[in-house]
Amino acid sequence: MQKRLIEKLAENKRRLLMSEIKEKLVPCAERGFTYRFADLAQSRQLLELVLSNSIPANTREVDALEKTEAKQLIWKISQSYVAYDDRDVLLFHQYSSEIGALVCSFGKCLEHLDCLLECIEFDEGILNHSFILVEPKCQFGLCILHTEYGCELVYW
Repeated sequence: MQKRLIEKLAENKRRLLMSEIKEKLVPCAERGFTYRFADLAQSRQLLELVLSNSIPANTREVDALEKTEAKQLIWKISQSYVAYDDRDVLLFHQYSSEIGALVCSFGKCLEHLDCLLECIEFDEGILNHSFILVEPKCQFGLCILHTEYGCELVYW
């Protein structure tokens, strides 16, 4: 009985967190943004891979960025990925390790970047509010990770 109760509480928490993210995405969806939630195990695995620095990537320290500066940097780097516009990517948010990242097309993510940066609360300036965008097979990724002293731009 206790095991069932624990499972039910976990399920309710997951539903609540999904509702919170969906609510934050309403303005994006009203403008045509489409998404789904990724498989939780896949999300956790990719997030761990990115945060472990085990993917060969270009990395550079940048000053702490606000949303506008981050958007400009993302647009600049993304120009080398235009061939991937229709490819699915995972966009991580503060609850990705509990409910799964968002899956959307790379092009749609760029098109709705302002709204998505709001949704992930990028301006909070802490690691779990970083911009982490990864192709499911890690063929490419674009991340702005909040660090203790600023941000780290990581892309491959």
